[in-house]
Amino acid sequence: MCATDSQTLLKELARQSSGVDPRDAGLETWELLMEMIGRGETARQSKGKFDDLVLKEWGRANLLFKSGENENVGIARNPLWGTSGGAIPSGAVDNLMKEAAEMAIAEGISEGTLLRASSAERSPFLLQKQEFHKSLVLVILDDDKCSVGVMLNHAATKGCEVRSTLGGVSVIPLRYGGDYAVKGQSPLLWLHCDGNLRDAGVGTPFGNNTESIIFKCSQEQAQEAISNKIAKATDFLVVSGVCVWPKLGGSLATEVKRGIFEIVPQSKVEGVFSTLQKQRILSSLNLSDNIELAHAAWKRSGVAKKSALNDDVLTLGIGEGYDEDDDTVVFNSDKKVSELADDAHRKWIATFLLGQPTI
Repeated sequence: MCATDSQTLLKELARQSSGVDPRDAGLETWELLMEMIGRGETARQSKGKFDDLVLKEWGRANLLFKSGENENVGIARNPLWGTSGGAIPSGAVDNLMKEAAEMAIAEGISEGTLLRASSAERSPFLLQKQEFHKSLVLVILDDDKCSVGVMLNHAATKGCEVRSTLGGVSVIPLRYGGDYAVKGQSPLLWLHCDGNLRDAGVGTPFGNNTESIIFKCSQEQAQEAISNKIAKATDFLVVSGVCVWPKLGGSLATEVKRGIFEIVPQSKVEGVFSTLQKQRILSSLNLSDNIELAHAAWKRSGVAKKSALNDDVLTLGIGEGYDEDDDTVVFNSDKKVSELADDAHRKWIATFLLGQPTI
């Protein structure tokens, strides 16, 4: 066991305190102290790894603040939390989030609306609610009390048997839609986005949204359509669980207006469904393939932008003695924040859906 005098450690901490960059989240100090107690190799093994990078992003989101008029010491960038100590200047919000807000105000959301998670360079779902990163959410209920939606992109480890009246059996992925269930309703929601099925009267649209091309139906209707050979089992998405956004204290509409979610144009919906239908029952062997398909569906749901994502990237200086860096990468690293968010999303799926956090 190695140790060093406590007064020596305290003096070293005091010496460094005047030059500590909050975006480093104390890692430089920790590494130095590990060296002083003979554990430098342990510190070097974890340097630059996922945990350290996420901690730096946590420091950027929670430790930077605005100090005094026109004096940028930093600012919390995560739109889920807003600012910490000041209003966000106009340049601090990605153009994509502004465009999403304008679209939400112009069109609004209703039952049957398909939403996609923010396409901002700095994902609002890096540090929490990672399951929503690059997600596709279908709004299935919207009333005075809450909005209810289901995520469509998370194939689970369980399958759903579809039996036709002719005796055939097919198995399609059961999808994780959210943490909650709607009392008094079937635990499974059957969806399709097929013109032939709509023409045949299979299912109904959500609410009064006559423009929506996503229909819900019963399992019996799906089985009958398959038996009549007007559909295949893979034409349907089966979802278990819902997400809930109370109207009081932060509604889904508010999140859309802030750019945390974006409205998917109707012209993109069929393409999204056709991509998601290629996913398989989740396993350790197809984890990467399923995630790649989910991200492809999310990308396909977006509107082509005139400018690149980082054309108007905010770079904040935090006082004398600190560098200004590329806001699209994690501080003092070459890791793109967007890639780190993808990594966090993968770890969430591996942990909570697959049950293998170390994969």
